[in-house]
Amino acid sequence: MKVATPGRLLDPELHWQPAQRVAVPADIGNWLTDSSSLTRRLQRFGHFSVTPLSQRVVRPQPAEALMLRQPPQHRALIREVLLYLDDSAVVFARSILPLTSLKGANRVLGHMARRSLGAELFRAPAAERRAIWLARIPPHRLPLAVTETCWGRQSLFYKRGQPLLVAEVFLPGFSAITGID
Repeated sequence: MKVATPGRLLDPELHWQPAQRVAVPADIGNWLTDSSSLTRRLQRFGHFSVTPLSQRVVRPQPAEALMLRQPPQHRALIREVLLYLDDSAVVFARSILPLTSLKGANRVLGHMARRSLGAELFRAPAAERRAIWLARIPPHRLPLAVTETCWGRQSLFYKRGQPLLVAEVFLPGFSAITGID
């Protein structure tokens, strides 16, 4: 999977909706609203790996700061990765970790390299997923070279009482690997 423009973010104009307000097909809906570890679930379908695309400390987009209940001027570590099954990119993930959340035992979340953030989130004490928002994302709003509209979810987690936001976009390769149409 090719990154269309290095460092380009998910479109800030995406209109994320609370999961309960979005009608989605049952097959993908099961993945979008699942509260368990996406990493563990994907590992059942093949060799799982993480390819980092970018990691930087910047201000989150205003909508992200609002979802995190953080002042817009606060900075965060923003990490973007592709999740692979075998040789196919199946999920694009964008994590927003406020610098205030990366203290104490949570410091490890800022040093994931090629490891899955999800694996750490669900390690004891497991993070609590407090909200899920969904969106259908047209190709021109993704920082990747894709030609199809994709489903995405954005989750607000609290790990050791500290917030972080994770957006996951299920790429066209996801359907082929998991058998979802």
